[in-house]
Amino acid sequence: METGKLYISTDENNNTEVIFKPINGTVWLTHYEIAFLFGVHTQTINNNLRAIFKSGVLREDEVSYTYRYAVNSSNYTERQAVYYNLDAIIALAYRIKSRNAEIFRKWVMDRICRQKESKSAIVFRYDFDNISLN
Repeated sequence: METGKLYISTDENNNTEVIFKPINGTVWLTHYEIAFLFGVHTQTINNNLRAIFKSGVLREDEVSYTYRYAVNSSNYTERQAVYYNLDAIIALAYRIKSRNAEIFRKWVMDRICRQKESKSAIVFRYDFDNISLN
């Protein structure tokens, strides 16, 4: 599975940059990779993902992908890894308090503002037929 790349890099002068190499417009990271990205424990990621899904901000089936793979070819053992896309990663960044989450939030806003300055239109599509007020 091609997942793309998303990480925060710091050079010898202590300058930080976000490295973003998407595949089809997004990246896919496991909760371990997201925890490493933001510099927090995996439990923090798991708790915040549960809260995001429970609140209905995002739907788990729309932002995650379960990748199944064999571990041992002679004694077939199947394992799985759950990957989360950029939507989930951005939502997590706004819930987590860490230096790297703050760097990532600023990077996201910078990318949005840079798009706006280039006179590009950002279009959001909503499915108003499936919205519930309950």
